Amino acid sequence: MRGTLRWAWPVLLLAGLVLAPYAAYRLRPTRRLDIVVVDKTVPFRTWVEHRSLFWLIDHLGVRKPDGHPYDATRDYVGAFPPARPGGPPQRTTELTAVRVRSADLLYLADTYGVYRDDLATGPARRAALERSPKLYGGLTLAEAEAARAAAAAGVPLVAEFNTLGSPTPAEARAVMEDVLGLRWTRWIGRYFPQLEDRDEVPEWLRRDHWREWRRPWDFSGPGFVLVQDDAHVEVLRVGPEAERLGLTLERARPTDRLLAEARDGTPYPYWFDVVEARSGTEVLAFFQWHLTGAGVDRLRERGLPLRFPAVLRRGTAHYFAGDFADNPLETTPVPFAGFLIAKRWVEGAKLTPSEDAFYWRFFVPLMTRLLETVAHGPGAGKVPRSRGHDAR
Repeated sequence: MRGTLRWAWPVLLLAGLVLAPYAAYRLRPTRRLDIVVVDKTVPFRTWVEHRSLFWLIDHLGVRKPDGHPYDATRDYVGAFPPARPGGPPQRTTELTAVRVRSADLLYLADTYGVYRDDLATGPARRAALERSPKLYGGLTLAEAEAARAAAAAGVPLVAEFNTLGSPTPAEARAVMEDVLGLRWTRWIGRYFPQLEDRDEVPEWLRRDHWREWRRPWDFSGPGFVLVQDDAHVEVLRVGPEAERLGLTLERARPTDRLLAEARDGTPYPYWFDVVEARSGTEVLAFFQWHLTGAGVDRLRERGLPLRFPAVLRRGTAHYFAGDFADNPLETTPVPFAGFLIAKRWVEGAKLTPSEDAFYWRFFVPLMTRLLETVAHGPGAGKVPRSRGHDAR
C-alpha cells in the first residue's frame, strides 16, 4: 500500500501541472466590450484580414455587450464574402457615426476592398495579382468623419496599413491623416520570400519596375520591394542590399506600457507604408532597416529614412503602419493559460521573417495591452463586466 501511495504522488503532481493551465483558462473571468471592426477586403470565406484579431479577442475572454463570443464571420463592418464561388460580395455595410458612438474600440483592419479578378477561381486565380475594376472598397469621407468623431469623443481608434492608400479618396485620407497625426509619404513596401515567384509578386509591380528602369524583372531569392504611386520602384535583395533580417520592429525609448512585452528585433514580413509623425504625435515603435552599404545608398537616393514610424499614437487614436492583423492563423481555440507567452518564446527562435513570429512576439503583446487599457478606460462601464484579467 505504501509503495502504491509513493508512486501515486508523482502521478497526481504531474496531472495537476498538466490540468492547472486548462483549469485556470476555463475559470478566467470575461470582459464585455463593444468592438467595431472594419474589414472591406473579404473576397473569400477566409476572413484572413481580421480573423487573427478575433482569435485573440476570444482567447482573452472578451465578449460582446450581450455576453456572447465575437464571431469573425459576421461581427464586423465591410464586405461579406460571396454566397457562391466567384460571385460578388453577398452584402456590404458602411461604418456610421451612430454605430461607433457607443463603441469601446474602433479597429480599421483593412479598407482595400474587393475587385473583380479577386473572385477568380481555378487557373484564373492568378488574375487576383493583377489590377481589375473595384466592386467595393476604400474608406469613404463619411466613414472617416465617423472615425474622427469617435476619436474626438474618446473612443480608442486603431487604423492599419491601407487605411490611407488606394482606393481611399484624398478627402477621406486627409481626415484620417489629421486624426492619426501623421503624413503618408505614398511609399509602400513588402517583403517577398521569392522575388521570382509569379504567384506572389504582382504583375503590376513588374510593369512599374520596367516603366522606371527599362530593365526586366530578373530578381530571385528573398528581398524587399518599395513602390510609390506606380512611378518609383526599389528592390532591396537580401544579400546585395539587405541583411537576412532586413526590416525589424524596435520599440521607442522609454518603452510605452502598450509595448512592454513586445520584442525588439522582431522581423516584419508583410506590407507596410512609410509615414511621418506630425508634431504632437507619439511614436511608440519604429521600423528599422538593416542594409548593406549599397542598400543604404539606394534609400538615400530616394530620400527614404533608415528608421520610420511603425506604431503611432495621438490621443486615443493609433496607427499601425503595416498589415498587422492580416495573418493566416488557424482559428482553433487553445484553452490553456500561458499559451501566448509560450508561443512568444517559441517563435523567438525563428531566424527568417515570419508572419507567425511577428504575430506572437509583437502584435499579440501589443493588442493584449491595448485591450486591457480599453477595458479599464473611462468609457468601459457602459455594460456590466467582470474585473480585468490577464489570460495569457
